[in-house]
Amino acid sequence: MHEMSLMGGVFEVIEQTISQHKVKRVLQVKLKVGALTNAEPDALQMAFEAYGKDTICEGAELLVERIDVLGRCQNCHYEFNVTGMFFLCPKCQDINIEVIQGEELLLESLEVE
Repeated sequence: MHEMSLMGGVFEVIEQTISQHKVKRVLQVKLKVGALTNAEPDALQMAFEAYGKDTICEGAELLVERIDVLGRCQNCHYEFNVTGMFFLCPKCQDINIEVIQGEELLLESLEVE
């Protein structure tokens, strides 16, 4: 379950962020998760609860926004949503595609008290 290691990185960012402020507890954590991370929302929730136990994040709500894969054709520069794992430009049929969205795991926001 690679979601545990992903969440470990998220908690490092959370800890760095809240160390710069007077925070009693974290109420909500909002993540943007790219489809290519293959992170499952339920597994992320379990990892979040495990990392948050006995911390100021315990009991916080985790919101996960899934980010679709967006590709850009290197031949014709057309941008399109990639569906499935077959990267083919729908405009010119070229296979030289750059992924410009969908690999990210971002801490979008923290709601704190």
